Amino acid sequence: MSCMRCGRDVISNQVFCTDCLQIMERYPVSPNTPVILPKHPQKPIHKKPVRKKTISLEDQIFVLKHRIRLLTVLVIAFAILTALLVYPAVRYLTEDHFLPGQNYTSIVSKTSENESAP
Repeated sequence: MSCMRCGRDVISNQVFCTDCLQIMERYPVSPNTPVILPKHPQKPIHKKPVRKKTISLEDQIFVLKHRIRLLTVLVIAFAILTALLVYPAVRYLTEDHFLPGQNYTSIVSKTSENESAP
């Protein structure tokens, strides 16, 4: 016989497998409540856990060194971009900017002063 929830093979006198029973115990339903069971899937719902590959110590060191180099390059690039953006902004803010309607000082050349002096 197969589980009515996931389709896995179960003992002949049971309706659900042990994994499905554990899941259903978390969400109890009051008696006489109609429950709609899904159609039996081709494969069981429960999958075996995937084993992670173990990486050798040398490979871990290589990956970490690569990440450190990448982060160093990114930090240096960020510092350069920040400097390129901040320097012109600071220079612009420190300059005197005349607004329309302000009195401007006139620049008198030395040659015009010498001609008017006689």
